[in-house]
Amino acid sequence: MPILGPNIAQLQAKRDFAGLVHALKSKDIRTRCDALRALGELRDARAVPVLRDWLLADTAQATEQTEAAIALGKLGDTTMIDALFEASAISQTRERAEIAAAIASPDRTYRPGFYVNRIAADEYALRAAIAHALAQIGAARAVEKLFQMLATETGAMANPVKTAIKNAIATALKNQDAHIAPFLCEQLQHASVDVRECAAQCLSDFPDARTIDALLDAACNPNEHFTVREAALVTLGRIGDVRALPDLEALMRSDNLGLARDAKQCVSAIRQRWNLPTLTGF
Repeated sequence: MPILGPNIAQLQAKRDFAGLVHALKSKDIRTRCDALRALGELRDARAVPVLRDWLLADTAQATEQTEAAIALGKLGDTTMIDALFEASAISQTRERAEIAAAIASPDRTYRPGFYVNRIAADEYALRAAIAHALAQIGAARAVEKLFQMLATETGAMANPVKTAIKNAIATALKNQDAHIAPFLCEQLQHASVDVRECAAQCLSDFPDARTIDALLDAACNPNEHFTVREAALVTLGRIGDVRALPDLEALMRSDNLGLARDAKQCVSAIRQRWNLPTLTGF
């Protein structure tokens, strides 16, 4: 923070909302980031529109928007769900444009590799923060937006971002009841393999007849991606419902050795849970 700049820690200690908002006008990015962070720490509802505007501002840098997203997560306002999702989409668009410009630049002092990594890292941090903020809000619509983020993530650091989103989904689902199960079952039909796999993994906490049927459909579908079938089998093993045994035992005879192995492990887990005899001849 500049020597003559605002003392953000002091403003926060005094709960000086107006002073923190004024600090956002500073020319120093560190001061602005500290002010955004402090606004989140205040847990003052008046900060919501301020943080939203900063999150979606065309002139804001990704690091500032990351702080705004984190702060919005702490405030937990459900009206910010759409704004957070919008910011994620904007981040992806900006990332693609900036990386394309870095690669295409004829300036030899403009090192494409370095700038691509920096751009991708900043946008990754932003989208990971957005996912975490949605998880903190935790409403059912936040879960839906997280699955949409997972389905549409295609950035240069897509895998780390997807991991952050999946972790956020797991966190958000801790606050959900059985009413979320039909939505998760619907995600097993999604076009995205990542979404279907994540949904299969998440259903272990919402066991009912519909869940069992949906997971069995995925596990037994020969046209389904292997990772989704595997996730469905693991979840069925965790749920441990004996109604799944006939279909699972049939899968043990699959020509796909990996699938047969997973089905066998799933059957063993269920039989052990219910003290049923172990199958022989497999």
